[in-house]
Parts: sequence; structure tokens; C-alpha cells
Amino acid sequence: MVEFGLQIEPQFGFGYDEVLDLAHSLTDHGFTSLWVSDHFMLSPSDTDRDCLDCWSLLTGIAAEVKDIRIGSLVTCMSYRHPPVLAKIAASVDRISNGRLEFGVGAGWKDVEYNAYGIPFPSPGERVDRFLEGMQIIKGLWTQPTTTFSGKYYSVDNAVASPKPVQSPHPPILIGGVKPRMLRAMARYADAVNMLGARGPGEYAQLLEKLERYCGEEGTDFKRLRKTHFMTFVVGNDQNDLDDVLGRVSAAEGIGVGEYRARRARAFIGTATEAVELLKQYMALGVTQFQTVFPYREEKRSLKLWADRILPAL
Repeated sequence: MVEFGLQIEPQFGFGYDEVLDLAHSLTDHGFTSLWVSDHFMLSPSDTDRDCLDCWSLLTGIAAEVKDIRIGSLVTCMSYRHPPVLAKIAASVDRISNGRLEFGVGAGWKDVEYNAYGIPFPSPGERVDRFLEGMQIIKGLWTQPTTTFSGKYYSVDNAVASPKPVQSPHPPILIGGVKPRMLRAMARYADAVNMLGARGPGEYAQLLEKLERYCGEEGTDFKRLRKTHFMTFVVGNDQNDLDDVLGRVSAAEGIGVGEYRARRARAFIGTATEAVELLKQYMALGVTQFQTVFPYREEKRSLKLWADRILPAL
């Protein structure tokens, strides 16, 4: 059975009450989870646009909304010292009574690293750090004490209590598309997200590579939950879609053509077309979608999903 979650991008300017209101409405529209990206700002020029912290926001939602799962999509390993990140995530799993999905990646947004004084090494080193961090985090979640000495991170007889509610730990969702991240999925993940995949064809190619790596790592490829993150700009019909595009492009102070160009990876179309695309991903084994809607079009989009899209799948 396919599930849908709402992805929130705090960098768009969300206030906490806005997110809380949306979270309370999700199950009424057939959605089962809320996901939050991990960023510090949209861009250096957006000095007046709020960007709530990922883990602070998840903590608040966990405490106030009891009927959905919550997740990071994806938290950046190198934004927080991995043992500290393990402690944060375990605490949120406790606060949510076992409803956390731990989505994690190696990091990419260099402007944030530079602005916050966080070292931004090469892609290879970021993945090396990610792999060390995963070993530490899993150890802290599952062992009484953890000792690890790596090139970048180390812990010495570290105690991490309380442990997460979920056993052996919260589901680990790894996002990425590069070969070493696909291999990391095969080694550590319970769920995968091909962040950046351009359409079902590319997604299928990435799954083929992942299945090969699973074979090399001795991992059951079939047990990995396949998920997909995507922006959807959808109208009931073409006229409604034109209205939506007019609103969202005007909100950004650009024309519809430029809006489309900036959203090259987004789906822009009618409800009927969205259903057909979703079915293509489902045929590949995708069982969960994390959907992003244009900022302040979330309520309209959720109703459209409930009325037109979910019943057709």
C-alpha cells in the first residue's frame, strides 16, 4: 500500500503555527507523515525569511501531534557532531513515542556551510565522514557504550541513554544518488530516497545499481523501503493549473515561464497527469512519497490529493 507524507521546507519561511496547523490536518487528507528538511537559510540574500531549525521543529510537532510519523528529509551529518545528532534523534523518538524516521545524508548546500563556518570538504570526504558517523550513531543507539576511532570522528566509552523507543533503532532513510551513497544505503539503510532523480527512468536505473550493491553487501534489496521526494504543482484541470501557476509565480515576483524553468525537477500538471506519474513510480516499487507543494498552497493541494489523486491510485 502506498503512503503519502507532506514535506515542509522551513527555508521557505514557515512559522511554527503554520506547520502545526498543517500537521494536524494531514490524516484528514489521507497523509500519514510529516517530513522536514534540514537547512539554515534559503539564500544569503533572504535576510528576512525565517528558517526554523529541523530538529527543533520536529520536536515541537512530535509533542503536539500524535497521529502521524515525523521525519527529517534529510538531516545533514556534518551540521552536527554525529554523537550529538544521535542523542538528538533518540530524544525526539522518545518524545514522539517511537514515531521518528531518521532521514540522513552527507550534505551539499555549500552556502550554508560557508555562512556558518562549517568546513565544506570534498564530496569524497563528506561521504567518508558520513560513513564514520553512521557507525557511531548506530552504536550509540544499540550498544550500552560505544567506542570508535576514525579519521574524522571518535567516541570513547560513550554512554547514550535513553535509547530510542523503536527497536533496534528508528528507521534509517538515506538520501542520495551517487555510487558511494548508494553503497551506504545497501550497508546502513532501512529506507532509501533517490534525491535528485529525474523521472521514473533515472529512478529505475538507480534502483538497479542499488540492487547490485545490496548483493555485494549481503543486504536484502527487497526489504529496503523505496521512497520518492518530489515537488508537485497540480491543478484539477488545465484552467485550474494555469491559475495556480499564476499565483505561485506572482508570489515569487517572476513570470510563469521563469517559474517553470526554475522548477525543472518538479512535476507541473493536472491531477490526472499526476496520477499517471505516481503509478509509474509505484510500478518500480515505491511505497512512500514525500510531496512538496508550493508555499502557502499546501491546504489546497492536500484537499486536491484527498479528492482526486489518492482515490485514483
